[in-house]
Amino acid sequence: MATSNQITANGIQIEQYTDIVSDILNGTSSVPGLFAIYGPTINVASNTPDGQWINMFALAKLDMEQFAVSIYNSFDITQAVGVALDNLAQLLGLSRAAGTYTQTQVTITTNQSVTLNGLNSTSTPFTVSDNNGNIYYLIASATLSNGINVLNFQAANIGLVQAIQNTITVIVTPTPGVLTANNPSAPYAIGNTQETDAQFRLRCQNSTAGIATRKAQAMYAALSAIPGVEQAVVYENVTATTNATGVPPHSLWPIILGGTTIPIANTIYLYLGDGCGNKGSVQYNITQIDGSIFPVYFDYAQQSQIYIHLNVESLISGYIDNAALKTWISNNYILGINQTADITTLTALIKGYNSNLLVTSASVSRDNSNFYNSIAPGAVNDYFVIQTANITVTNT
Repeated sequence: MATSNQITANGIQIEQYTDIVSDILNGTSSVPGLFAIYGPTINVASNTPDGQWINMFALAKLDMEQFAVSIYNSFDITQAVGVALDNLAQLLGLSRAAGTYTQTQVTITTNQSVTLNGLNSTSTPFTVSDNNGNIYYLIASATLSNGINVLNFQAANIGLVQAIQNTITVIVTPTPGVLTANNPSAPYAIGNTQETDAQFRLRCQNSTAGIATRKAQAMYAALSAIPGVEQAVVYENVTATTNATGVPPHSLWPIILGGTTIPIANTIYLYLGDGCGNKGSVQYNITQIDGSIFPVYFDYAQQSQIYIHLNVESLISGYIDNAALKTWISNNYILGINQTADITTLTALIKGYNSNLLVTSASVSRDNSNFYNSIAPGAVNDYFVIQTANITVTNT
């Protein structure tokens, strides 16, 4: 037996699939195996009834062991998921950024006075939709007059819902007196999806630098703790000349992914040392106690596409759900600002997803044409975005 199930000073250890099968066939020091009971000539090939039974039993045992690993890992904030991660994050004073709804104005045309129920009513809210089936609810109940009425609507689904102009024209809850619906203007609020486990874990790790005594590190930690900020970096130049990163002399360059301008600018102002300059294309003016204006500068991180090619095999000759694997990679392979993408990290990530998968080849690219073992973003304020459509998985 290569590995036993145990918790040691190095963490939790479990048997692998091949170890479990070996125990069933060859036995252990205290329990005889199938070869000892029925003889070494029994046929246990994968296409035999005995082979199928052994495979199912081994997989069931492996599933239970991996479940134990997930429980053990849930006590580590760098590996916890879901509610366990939320509970540990409270110890750092952090909470997961919740999802928001897309909100837009819709013009309702009537030929008489009509009262419509909104989400604030106990009755079913007045509902409209676009031609793609995206549902929108009236936010607040309203009594409409004869003619054109502009009302506020909210998407039924939380997260990013694109409300394209002049497409919300379907009246889902027909009401006497209501003639037409339309959204001639762009939405005034775009919904965001809830912060993923991978994004939240990274923000939790970054926030622990808050005890730093140096301004740059303390600013980095404070920016990372702002709700809605997914990542932050602070480049520093303590020299008298502009450095290779492009930071002016004696200045800081904050680069932020996510968040909104005002809390970001206020945080930068709070941690920017006296006489220290800062760089960025986004400017926000802070009114100081004496009434003077202090301009704060920073940059939002820019997206850069990445393409991934993988060939994956199963060590147990089982079915590989390529679509599920691609979705898992896009949700969990989170790259920071100016962080290099490499196949070693990607392969290790996939092994953590399913230890029975073998990555036989992998490559990454910025242009979907030239593929390499590793690539860096084109600029220091760029970050790679992994989309499911840009991941190609083959099985041979």
